[in-house]
Amino acid sequence: MFLCIIFALAVSACIAEEAVSSPIRCAAIPYTIYSCIGNPRIIKRGASINCDTSANECEKMTCIFRNSGWLKDGKVEKEKVVAHFDQFATDNPEWSAALQHAKTTCLASNLPAQGAQLNCPAYDIMICALSSFIKNAQPSQWSNAEQCEYPKQYAAACPVCPNDCFAPLVPYGSCNACLALPRSP
Repeated sequence: MFLCIIFALAVSACIAEEAVSSPIRCAAIPYTIYSCIGNPRIIKRGASINCDTSANECEKMTCIFRNSGWLKDGKVEKEKVVAHFDQFATDNPEWSAALQHAKTTCLASNLPAQGAQLNCPAYDIMICALSSFIKNAQPSQWSNAEQCEYPKQYAAACPVCPNDCFAPLVPYGSCNACLALPRSP
């Protein structure tokens, strides 16, 4: 009997020493994810200066696209966005894989709504491009800081959904099925 108790204590001590990792929660994008991949800035500095900061995300992105010269008569001029992405890749070759993915996925065809904003191509393109940056960041581009471990795991395991998809008033299962993901561990 005494031997069984010692064996049980030894087993529980071994189990307690194992690292317990928390499950990845596919929900809102971790706040630090962009800083963990080096904050790639695909929007020209100054493009958002005259945009209303109190506007919704669609209006902000439309304003930025307009100020960048990527909109004409309310329509996105994809060839101008592609030219900007090509220049960004030339200036930042470490992001060429992410930009190639963004051009193929976000600009090649009609992109479905990427979030709760409907009929907003500027918003859809930008969310899709940011997703491409997160999903296609090379291991060397990720910070080794401790606070970046969870965002790195999130990027590997979860689809990138705009945070507005997780607002209480957004219907379950919308936003490209991002709300169909588990909300808690």
